[in-house]
Amino acid sequence: MELSNIEKLLEKYFEGETTISEEKELKVYFTRETVPSHLERYKDLFQYFSEESQVKATRGLPLQSGTKNSRYMWIGVAASVALVVGLFVSNLAPNQQENLGTYEDPEVALQKTKEVLNLVSQYMNEGKGGLVYLNEFENTKNKFIK
Repeated sequence: MELSNIEKLLEKYFEGETTISEEKELKVYFTRETVPSHLERYKDLFQYFSEESQVKATRGLPLQSGTKNSRYMWIGVAASVALVVGLFVSNLAPNQQENLGTYEDPEVALQKTKEVLNLVSQYMNEGKGGLVYLNEFENTKNKFIK
């Protein structure tokens, strides 16, 4: 086989672009006794692949019984049944009008909204009280930096 062809195949091989037949050509080439000196480093690699492709498993793998798998299967079946029953029961309940917190009178709605926003404002102001210490820290830090 031509040396330049082998070098091109090696480049393709290391880029992962070779076909199985091209890889077989490389294995055959590198299992020969005479290989050019600049390609000697690849000889061990391809010989290893050739030898390892002949290795066969000598002992069997014991298979476990299906008790663990059947448990998971029954748990899945039970969860599915529970889900279906839950959906069925929830659809049987009479459709009741829920109180969604809406008000018929716009004035009452405005008043309740103001109360809620006032409550939020109070909590925000309480949280903002601790930020005064950060301002002091910033001033002290600036003194040390200057």
